[in-house]
Amino acid sequence: MRTLHVYLLPTAGVDDALLSLVHACRPILLEHPIDPLAGPEEGDAGTLHITVEMDASLPSEQASPKDIKLLTEALHTELRDTTPFDLELGPPIGNGTGAILDVWPEGKFVDLQTRVRTAIRTTRGESAIQHNGGRAHMTIGSAYAARSSDPLTARLRALTPRRATMHVRTVFLLDVWHAIAPDTGGWRINWYPVAEIPLHG
Repeated sequence: MRTLHVYLLPTAGVDDALLSLVHACRPILLEHPIDPLAGPEEGDAGTLHITVEMDASLPSEQASPKDIKLLTEALHTELRDTTPFDLELGPPIGNGTGAILDVWPEGKFVDLQTRVRTAIRTTRGESAIQHNGGRAHMTIGSAYAARSSDPLTARLRALTPRRATMHVRTVFLLDVWHAIAPDTGGWRINWYPVAEIPLHG
């Protein structure tokens, strides 16, 4: 099933320190049954993202062009006073689902998330928001088989530097789905771009 998501995406040439950190993690992830989200080449962001919110009201295949237009306009309206900001990501953490980078500080991200949720509720209804999403993070690798996270965590802890900045200048509305990857047998994320909402403030 495909669904509309609002994401923050790292950009090559802007978030190079972040992409370098993620690519330093990549060979370690490949020692485990973990599918890295970044591409194989240095600077290739692949499908790295931070989830802001999902429109859970209906599958995106059922959303009409008018539905998408209204949501895009609402996002522009709600974010019109939001200024660009920076987030610090890291350190890399291994867990049962793969590996992530924590996001800090959370204040400006939570403010942006609140505005995005307002846009979704306004156009798609209260039922469109069905969970709180947990703590903000960027997934850098998705596990496709069970394994102990202890060896992964030990290897990731040895990396330096352990944190990097992500510059948030644009919010992305995407049509997202997961499909079984033929090389791993696990789920792999994919998306189509729908709209970009620049932050001006």
